[in-house]
Amino acid sequence: AGTGLLQEVVYLVSQGADPDEIGLMNIDEQLPVLEYPQPGLDIIKELTSPRLIKSHLPYRFLPSDLHNGNSKVIYMARNPKDLVVSYYQFHRSLRTMSYRGTFQEFCRRFMNDKLGYGSWFEHVQEFWEHHMDANVLFLKYEDMHKDLAAMVEQLVRFLGVSYDKAQLESMVEHCHQLIDQCCNAEALPVGRG
Repeated sequence: AGTGLLQEVVYLVSQGADPDEIGLMNIDEQLPVLEYPQPGLDIIKELTSPRLIKSHLPYRFLPSDLHNGNSKVIYMARNPKDLVVSYYQFHRSLRTMSYRGTFQEFCRRFMNDKLGYGSWFEHVQEFWEHHMDANVLFLKYEDMHKDLAAMVEQLVRFLGVSYDKAQLESMVEHCHQLIDQCCNAEALPVGRG
């Protein structure tokens, strides 16, 4: 749904980083994935605050601190027609999944919640039910491409970072560069439904 791209934009905005720096680093070390065994919860707990942590978990499985409002959550949803194309490509690319069925079969499985990771529909619905919570920022992938400046401003406000007008314009330009790099990379084709 664009979480990989969002993690880089969030890192860029929260750290005031340069997009060229992000291209040289392992972003997963900067934003570890909560549910992955590596680097593990012990390492995540040792990170200095404010920590940036990525997760694909449904809302109900997130740590209670997130439900209590003690931490902030940024959620990215994507149009299901585009998402299913990307998800199909993802399933076909992984050796561990090695999906070899047709796209039509994959779509049926997607619509009937017969794919790994659970129901996309329930996942989005759970977070949508919390979109008005003060500690939740619900974003749409399409808005990142339609009006990136507005999304960057939302992130700046939500994350509590401050930029003057010139810095904010520069940050938006950096985010544009980052999105161009990610979306134009041959290794990461952007699928459209």
